[in-house]
Amino acid sequence: MKLGIIVGSQQKESQSAKVGEFLNSKLKEMSVETWTLDLGKNPLPLYDSTQTSDDKVWTSLWKPIDENLKSSEGFVIITPEYGGMASPAIKNFFLHAGLVQLGHKPGLLVSVSSGRGGAFPINEMRASSYKNTKICYIPEQLIFRDVEHLINGGEPVSPEDSFIRERSVFALKILVAYANSLSEIRESGVVQDPRFKNGMS
Repeated sequence: MKLGIIVGSQQKESQSAKVGEFLNSKLKEMSVETWTLDLGKNPLPLYDSTQTSDDKVWTSLWKPIDENLKSSEGFVIITPEYGGMASPAIKNFFLHAGLVQLGHKPGLLVSVSSGRGGAFPINEMRASSYKNTKICYIPEQLIFRDVEHLINGGEPVSPEDSFIRERSVFALKILVAYANSLSEIRESGVVQDPRFKNGMS
């Protein structure tokens, strides 16, 4: 099994990337193959509906990402909280990636907050990023609050640190179980009908 980790911070060095590395390490312990797209280190251009395969610059950038998305059976979607919102980078990602890459694959939503917030980006992503991509967000989610004081290596330094580490393993196990199950649904062919490629509004 291969799972993709999408880090939605726009900063080259970020707490979201730290969270991504931590979750990646836990998946590795479960013998899950992973692939990470860090949008801070590898930013995507703003979505432009005129981008086509004839654009060699765009194709060279997107092709390896496209291939990794298609070969992933589920995703960890990480967004920092910017002013109570999901990051522009992660929203932009969902304009580039669509049904072919993400459709009927499970997603674990993860938000990162420097303070005590983090819930609003989760709600925003659940409300606005699934309709046409048809990504299937699992009921479990993770919120890393006061993230600077969490998962900094070594033993947990607080009850909150212990809790989020344990909750992360719990959530990742659920994601893996969904990935196993949803692969059968995709392979059944029942989800494929060109008349209904977009979600109903």
